[in-house]
Amino acid sequence: MIQSQSAAVIDLGTNSIKFIIAEKMPENSLRTIHEETVEVRIGTGISHSHPSLEDSAMEKVCEAIVSLLQIKDHYKLDLVRIVATSAVREASNSNRLIDLIKTKTGIQLEILNGEKEAFYIGQAIQLNADYKKIGTLNSIDLGGGSLEWIYLKNNRLEKALSLPLGAVRITEQFIKDPSKTISQDTISLIEEHVKDIITKNKMVVSSLCPLLGSGGTFYILNQLLDQASSFTKEDIQRLGLASSRLSLQERINHLKIPEKRADIIPAAFITVACIMEHFSITHIEHSKSSLKFGILKEMLKI
Repeated sequence: MIQSQSAAVIDLGTNSIKFIIAEKMPENSLRTIHEETVEVRIGTGISHSHPSLEDSAMEKVCEAIVSLLQIKDHYKLDLVRIVATSAVREASNSNRLIDLIKTKTGIQLEILNGEKEAFYIGQAIQLNADYKKIGTLNSIDLGGGSLEWIYLKNNRLEKALSLPLGAVRITEQFIKDPSKTISQDTISLIEEHVKDIITKNKMVVSSLCPLLGSGGTFYILNQLLDQASSFTKEDIQRLGLASSRLSLQERINHLKIPEKRADIIPAAFITVACIMEHFSITHIEHSKSSLKFGILKEMLKI
C-alpha cells in the first residue's frame, strides 16, 4: 500500500524523460514504486549558437508527460514536480514549452540552472548509505547536454559544476555524420576539447577518493560489461574506440547499443575516458544517484 508521504518527479533531460514515483520510509529512506524512461530527445541542435526546441519534439514531450501523469493519478498522488535541464534552459523558445506543459497539465515546468542540477545530484548521493560511509568522493553525471561534477567532502557538498560536455552536444559539435565511423583525428579533437573545458572550469578530481558515474552512459556500460558495478579506464577506452570504428547500425547490431543512444555513445565513452585519463583515475563506480532522487529527497524532507 502506497504511503501518504509519496511523490512523483518527471525529469525532462536533453536525451530522454525520466519518471519516478517513490515513498518515504520510516527509516528516512526512499522506496521506488514506479520508474521508467521515455526516449524523447528534445535537445537536438543544443550545440548551435542560438539553440531552439523543435515544435515536433515539444509535442512529443507533452504527450509523454500527459501519459506519465496518468500513472501518477493511478496512485492518487498530488505531490509532483516537472523539471528540465540543459536543453530547455539553453533554448531560446523554452517559454513555449513552459506554456504548452502548463496548458496540457496545469503544472508549472521548473527549469533548473546547472548549479541546482548538480546540487540535487549531490543530494541524491547522500541518500546512499554506502556513499555516506565513504564521506569524501567525486561524481560525474553525464547527460545529453551537460556533465555535472560533484565533490562531496565529509558528506557535505563542497563543489559542484555544470559543464557543456553532454553527449548530444559533443556529437553535434564534432561528429558530422554519426551514422558513419569516426576518425582518430575527430577523437583527438574531442579529447582536446574535453581537456580544455575541464581546465578552464578548474575541475579537479582526486585519484585518492572514489569517482562515481551516473546517467545513461553508465547504465549502458553496466549492460555491456556483464552487469559490472565498476568500470576501468581501459574498458571505457576500448569501448570508445570500438564504437567509433563501427557504423551506427553496427553499434546496434554488434555492440548491442540501444538504438536511441547509438549515435551519441562514442562521444560519451570518449568524454568519460578522457576525464579519467586526465586525472589518472583507474576505476569509476556505477551510481544510480541521479537528479530525480535528489529532488525527491527535498520534496519528502528526508
